[in-house]
Amino acid sequence: METEGRIVILDHIKNICKRRCIIPVVAIVILVALLFIVPFFSLLSPKKVDGIFNVKSSDSFIEISTKQMKYTGYDVKNGLGTKFSYYYALKDGKCAFALIPHDLVKAEGKDLPDDAVKEELKDLTFKAKVIKPNSSYKKMIELFANDLNWSEDELNSISTGWIVSSANYHPYRYLFSLILIIALIGFAIFRLVTAIKSYKDPYRFEVCSYLSKEESRELIDEAQDELDSENYLQINATYITENYYIDLDTSGAFIIPLKDVIWVFRLGRRGVDIGKHSLTYTINFITRDGEVVKVPRKSSDEAMAIIKSIKATEYEIITGHSDEKMRMAAAIIRGREEENAETQPEEKTEE
Repeated sequence: METEGRIVILDHIKNICKRRCIIPVVAIVILVALLFIVPFFSLLSPKKVDGIFNVKSSDSFIEISTKQMKYTGYDVKNGLGTKFSYYYALKDGKCAFALIPHDLVKAEGKDLPDDAVKEELKDLTFKAKVIKPNSSYKKMIELFANDLNWSEDELNSISTGWIVSSANYHPYRYLFSLILIIALIGFAIFRLVTAIKSYKDPYRFEVCSYLSKEESRELIDEAQDELDSENYLQINATYITENYYIDLDTSGAFIIPLKDVIWVFRLGRRGVDIGKHSLTYTINFITRDGEVVKVPRKSSDEAMAIIKSIKATEYEIITGHSDEKMRMAAAIIRGREEENAETQPEEKTEE
């Protein structure tokens, strides 16, 4: 950002922080709304219903106790191969259906086949979800009506507009979604708080990933001094001063001391750009300590101009990417590590 022609790093950081508050706030609003829209609380504490005819179409997850139900003769399997059986109950000329797990209705007896189920259920309690008629239900109605010598319309006319289905009761799936939503809310709150803190104190903003907060504070002030001297090369939102690479893009802020850099190169990646595919570039800075700083989203010409400008500084920085230059940079890093090892004081050992 410029204030009366002056480029102010701290003002730019504040603008970034304000923009970074938008997505977390929107995410928190949407995720909290999902907590109320999706019936998580009903899942965790299903409504207890005594008798299938006390079920309401507005109910979601329920724990139902059935008085008496009869087997329709039809079964269905879910995607995991779990078997469920259709049962029905009649009262005052109305028919209600329930889809119950085979394990709860399996008929007992040594001479019975494994898939045998009870013809009649009494005083059974199970958990289920109240759903609207689906494709498997409609198929069952078609076959059941044929067995009764009724038409489908006649059977549907006395049937409730809902099904009590254990096959659609997926507590673990919902619980996983609930945990994920809560985790995302926590992450969004963390990002929002971080952005607010950085807005209040722009020196907290990470402008150089390998430096401490105290060093970053000094770095921002020193870079600002060099910008104020107006002795710099500018490529769009990038400024190369005597001693610093300063990138004040709309999405971030990078300040890298050129004295730390031994190698800089660009790498392209395929991206989507408003209806057409384009190649964007990331500028990679390798420091003497082997740290890597990546500055993304540069055009080809912009990246090339930045690298040429860095090469023109007084610092001996390897530019461009090749296997040979990679070996040269690795040799410098190894030399730095060996030098540091030699300067470390030897540990005293007691005899």
